[in-house]
Amino acid sequence: MRARASHPGTWRILGLLSTATLLGVTHLAHARSAIGAIESMDQDGDGRISTSEWSKSKSKFKMIDANGDGYLTLQELKTRFGEPLDETQAAAMADPISMAAIRRAGFDDAQPQKDRGLFETGLRPVWPGDVDCPGIDEWYAKDYTNKRPKEAYHSGIDLPVPFGTPVLAAMSGEIVAVYAGESNARGFEVMIRHTPEESGLPLYVYTGYTHFESKPDVSVGQRVRMGDVLGTTGNTGLLGCETMGKDCRGRSRRPALHFDVRYSENPKYYDSGSVLVPFDGYWMDPNALYRKALPVDSQAMKALPESEKTVAISYHLDDGTLVPADTRVIWPYTCHQTGSGSTPSDRTSDRSAPGFLQ
Repeated sequence: MRARASHPGTWRILGLLSTATLLGVTHLAHARSAIGAIESMDQDGDGRISTSEWSKSKSKFKMIDANGDGYLTLQELKTRFGEPLDETQAAAMADPISMAAIRRAGFDDAQPQKDRGLFETGLRPVWPGDVDCPGIDEWYAKDYTNKRPKEAYHSGIDLPVPFGTPVLAAMSGEIVAVYAGESNARGFEVMIRHTPEESGLPLYVYTGYTHFESKPDVSVGQRVRMGDVLGTTGNTGLLGCETMGKDCRGRSRRPALHFDVRYSENPKYYDSGSVLVPFDGYWMDPNALYRKALPVDSQAMKALPESEKTVAISYHLDDGTLVPADTRVIWPYTCHQTGSGSTPSDRTSDRSAPGFLQ
């Protein structure tokens, strides 16, 4: 037989304790929801959680941070807690394979990236011998595993030039994203979307330009023409040693443009706030864009005979001349006429290929 309380206030105290316990459980359950997590940890009121605001383990933060931008959004937290996305959120996101392939977050496997074209093709650019254009020193899909915490491949081409060199829009189109890139290797970045009418290909093409020395003076929704200056070359973005948590010992990236190309037959795209993912999106070797005709997919480019691996690049001279005059796509830097010879240039790198720098 249970003893009865002898003091008349005992039941009131027990009742208050029960209520407090219930409220505590309710608060805990609320905190374990997406909206509850934001309400309890979002200190600056911007509707998302930064790494400094996150009160749990850093490894868990990285797992939830789907786009790797250093912030947790309501959508990412809903995915973590297994909560249903609303219709607008669900409709806005690209398919899972495209997301994993294009965003390349820390937890994404490299296989979807390879499946969507991120592997070496062997294409290389050439120009007439009397034309000087900035060449490539880091080629498409170069293995970056030794510079990253996991298996990784270069998603574009790098063109090293002096600080302040103007970066040109490779084609006419609409600016669809401008990113600061404070927590990734890309730094200041601009993405341009090109319709089939603009590219001359039956595809929606996206050209990406990164490492600007300061935030470009362009805005989302702005129309640009081929050859318009987007900004100036810099070296912004985290170094590989920084992404791996290693001591960089005062090292810095050389000034260069990272130029990448994505494409899809689907006109829709998803902007995560730090990564732009075309629906049903694929990677393209940027050199393939200058072939100006299908196919452009990496599998077909890799299968080309060696005699067809060199791509004649269209370009914009410093006097305003377009070569050829009717081109819809140009190299993202101005080229210069040297007046010495007409055979294709043969600047080489360790790949011994025209268009690659020593």
